[in-house]
Amino acid sequence: ACTRSRLRSSRISGPVDRHRVVHRRVDRRLRKSRMSSSGTRAFDTPSEDVTGKKRPALDSAELARCTGSWDSCQRAEAGPSGSGDAKDAHLVLHPQAELDALQRRLVTQFLRTVDPNEESIVITNPRAQGNPIVWVTRPWQDMCGFTYGEAVGRNPRLTQGERSDPAVVSAISGALKQERPCKVAMVNYRGGEGGPAFWNMLSISPLLHRGQLQLYIANLQDYSYHMGQMVSLTPSQFCRAALHYRRGRRLDAPLTSLSLAKPAIYEADGEHPLQPAPEPPPAQPMMRRLGWNKLVLEPEHLADRVGDALSRIDAQYELAERLASGESVVVSARSGDVAMRVLVSEEADGHYSISCARLSGDTFSYHAAFRQLKAALGEALTQHPLQSRGFVTPPTGAARGALPLARALPALTAP
Repeated sequence: ACTRSRLRSSRISGPVDRHRVVHRRVDRRLRKSRMSSSGTRAFDTPSEDVTGKKRPALDSAELARCTGSWDSCQRAEAGPSGSGDAKDAHLVLHPQAELDALQRRLVTQFLRTVDPNEESIVITNPRAQGNPIVWVTRPWQDMCGFTYGEAVGRNPRLTQGERSDPAVVSAISGALKQERPCKVAMVNYRGGEGGPAFWNMLSISPLLHRGQLQLYIANLQDYSYHMGQMVSLTPSQFCRAALHYRRGRRLDAPLTSLSLAKPAIYEADGEHPLQPAPEPPPAQPMMRRLGWNKLVLEPEHLADRVGDALSRIDAQYELAERLASGESVVVSARSGDVAMRVLVSEEADGHYSISCARLSGDTFSYHAAFRQLKAALGEALTQHPLQSRGFVTPPTGAARGALPLARALPALTAP
């Protein structure tokens, strides 16, 4: 009876003991989740790092706290109540991540503006030798075939292989050295060279603090399916560092998938002035048009898809103009007696549109050509999947290519 009384009083009056019990329960849940078949993988730490030096051994507690999952980090850092509130949680990074105190704070600040369990994102440290990876999200691990522990400390080139265009790789390096945001389409390999090849679109954006470069943020999308829908044209790899990508953007609001796909220069300090915005593209003349809006495919790819569709309906076309100050591409085409202009442009809300204007020819013939173009464009305008073709082998040399996946059902705009 005395023993039961002492145990009962210690449970009531011992807040430290209760905290320890809660922490032990959290640790047990984390260890069980790593061994379960729910699909949540813990990382495997290589025995040696990229320099060949022996890595220090990590215990099970550290492994459970560094899975690359934001939710796991929140649970691991939850207070005694186990609430794990996102506002109070702290990001737990891999022990091999090379970051100073400011950079750690910036990683946390950026991840609060995105959904890291949905977006494929890799963060690198340009201030360390070799621009090593310091953080990857779970979708990045699934897409690229490397766990967080396997990727940390290595350069993002770990996914490149035989068919990755060396000219594109060189262009990326040049853009990063000049601290410029860029958009890239290239062939990568899951798990590195020797693994399955896939088309990768990545938007690379520098993250600054008071105007000083601190990190690089890359948003990736697997674009293999859309590349495979091109019939008459062969997609090409490219790196584009356009002037309008140098737009300033703050981290004071959630970033959507559409905004993450647009390269920018992020400024973490809310009081520091942003990069001056580039000149807006010139207004297009008002014309009666047919077309589609609310598209999220990258405009260069949309222009390629338009060219591919025009070739399939035996129309002649040429790229008439590519406006450097904005996301606008003009394609001139002729189908029989009908001449038309196809404009791919960015809308005010950030989506893209394809609009067709008749320049000459019979109205009925123009509408017939428009219906043929719509049918040939296919899933570029809808979310209905078509028959998937095999992996498309890119040609040698850097050129224009295709980019991000459409996520919204576009609406048909009337003239």
